Amino acid sequence: MSVRRLVLVRHGETVWNVARRIQGQSCSGLTDRGRAQAGRVGAVLAERWPDAVVVASDLPRCRDTAAPLGAGLGVEVHHDPVLRERAFGRWEGWSSDELVGRDGDRYRRWRAGDGAVLAEVGGETDAVLRDRAGGAFRALLALDADVAHPAVGDATTVVAVTHGGTIFHGLVGLLGLDPRRLGALENCSVTELLVGAPGPAPDDGSPRLVRFNETAHLD
Repeated sequence: MSVRRLVLVRHGETVWNVARRIQGQSCSGLTDRGRAQAGRVGAVLAERWPDAVVVASDLPRCRDTAAPLGAGLGVEVHHDPVLRERAFGRWEGWSSDELVGRDGDRYRRWRAGDGAVLAEVGGETDAVLRDRAGGAFRALLALDADVAHPAVGDATTVVAVTHGGTIFHGLVGLLGLDPRRLGALENCSVTELLVGAPGPAPDDGSPRLVRFNETAHLD
C-alpha cells in the first residue's frame, strides 16, 4: 500500500477569535496576525510537500488562509462546505460573557461535555459533527475507494484547511479517540494523519495520528 497523508490546518487568527466570540459558520475575517500566520504556514507546507493537493472549507477565513499555500504550490484550492466549522445556531457571534448571561444553563451544560445541547439552539451536536467531519477525512484519505474525495485523484498528500472544531471532532470520529485525550487546536497549527506508513505495529490500513497541533513553524 502506498503511503497517503492528510495534513489538517486550522485557519489563521480571526477578529472573533481575539474577541472570544463563537464563530461557527459566521465569519469575522482574519486579523493582521492571522494573515501573517497563513503566509507562514503556506510557505512551510509548500516547501515540505510540493506535490500536495489543497482542499479548504468554503468559509472566508479558510479561503483566506489557504490562498497563500495554493499560490505557493501553483495549484487551485478546492473549496468544500463539508469542511465547515460546526454550526452553532443562535449562539454564533456571542461572547462567553453573553452566553453566561443570556443562556447560562445551556452554556454550562455544553462546557461540561453535553454535546447534544447544541441542537436546542439550532446548532450541530457533537455526534453530527463527528459523522460529518470524520466522513470528510475518510474521503480525503481515500479509505473507501467508492467515496474518495473528487479533488484527491492520485495525490498522496492532501492539505485540508479547516476549523478547530472540525479537526477535533473529525479525529474523534475517524479514530475512535476519547475526546478528553485531545486538547484545543491553535490557529494555523498542523495536524497529520498517515495511512500505509511503516510503524511499530502491523499496518492494517487504518489511519495513524502522527502529528497534532504543531505550531513550531509559526515561531
